[in-house]
Amino acid sequence: MMKTTKLLNDRSVQVQAQRKSWVRAAAAGTAIALGVAAASAFAADPHKIGAVFALTGGASFLGDPEAKAAQLAIDQVNAAGGINGRRVELIIEDSKSTETAAVLSLRKLITQDNVSAILGPSRTGDAMAAIPIATENGVVLLPAVSGVAVVEPIAQRKWIFRPGQGGDLSVGKVLDYARRAGWKRMGILYSSDAYGEDGRDNMRKLAASKGLSIGREESFSPTATDLKSQLTNLKNAGVDAIFMHGVGAPSVVVYRNARELDLKIPLVSGHGQANSAFRKAVGDDVVGQPVVGAPVLVWKEMPAGPLRRASEDFSNKYTAKYGTPPDMFAGIAYDSARMVLKALAEVGDDRAKIREWFETRVKAYPGVTGTFTFTPTDHAGLSSDALIMMIATPAGWRLADYEK
Repeated sequence: MMKTTKLLNDRSVQVQAQRKSWVRAAAAGTAIALGVAAASAFAADPHKIGAVFALTGGASFLGDPEAKAAQLAIDQVNAAGGINGRRVELIIEDSKSTETAAVLSLRKLITQDNVSAILGPSRTGDAMAAIPIATENGVVLLPAVSGVAVVEPIAQRKWIFRPGQGGDLSVGKVLDYARRAGWKRMGILYSSDAYGEDGRDNMRKLAASKGLSIGREESFSPTATDLKSQLTNLKNAGVDAIFMHGVGAPSVVVYRNARELDLKIPLVSGHGQANSAFRKAVGDDVVGQPVVGAPVLVWKEMPAGPLRRASEDFSNKYTAKYGTPPDMFAGIAYDSARMVLKALAEVGDDRAKIREWFETRVKAYPGVTGTFTFTPTDHAGLSSDALIMMIATPAGWRLADYEK
């Protein structure tokens, strides 16, 4: 377990150093990309965008690529001369993978830094804790999460727009795969946190409509180190397959324990596993298993079209800058940053106008994650094209045959 935890979190110290360099670069007004002129070429007052990402702690495997992708989007705009001659400053705060730090970071960005909009947080629980702060202060918040409750009920989520793939979309992909595989009776294995419970609730809500029943449910702590008993209970319940919804180290343990038990029942995961940290940590234990993912992870196998082009362009630029391919969560942050940048270009820094822009002007917006459309009654934004089903291979992932 110590090895698993280390694999998922061994970048925390590096990330803290990266964060300091990002903030210093932004504060100094350095135009990083493409060797452009220094900040003296810009107007005095920059546009300010805030970000709250899990740079350290258990969810740093989410926050690290999110921060890098958001910074890439900002650098690209500054390299091209900024927005109407003004530099864009991205102020990144570390949520430390906790709700308390996320809330404190949000308050700082709003009250001290006076940002126009905020990207993040990285975790569903942190986003839920941040919603009252964003709402109270009238600042658009773009959480890179999947929780349905983040944007519902809409009357209480006026300032929240979710750029991430929803848990309902993820479960929908799982159920479509289950139908094709001929499964009828599903087991649910979920983490006892906001993310895991969202997956459980969506499976409860949607399974019957697809002709499936739920044979048994098992939960695990976000700090669990052994899940053999839960897997054994699910096996004994006679389920055809197990839907696993959790993130971090325990999700790796699930697959390791399944191998140790010689479990023959298929394991299918939601999109929380669509990241390089999980794939590296889990090794061959996941090979052959289906995992919900995003086009950017397998863009070379995607059909020709706008989504493939956007994924290819982003992947190439991210890889060139950081030396490693992006994961799904990087794509979400990149789309979030680019939409805010477009809003700033069209309506300026006014927070209320930015909120109105998202509700009224984001129509069939082509992103890396998918095609976005927000309305006054829908702040979720994405449709089913934002997710695909992948199969784990020894080298990484491949697109499921029926998706090609």
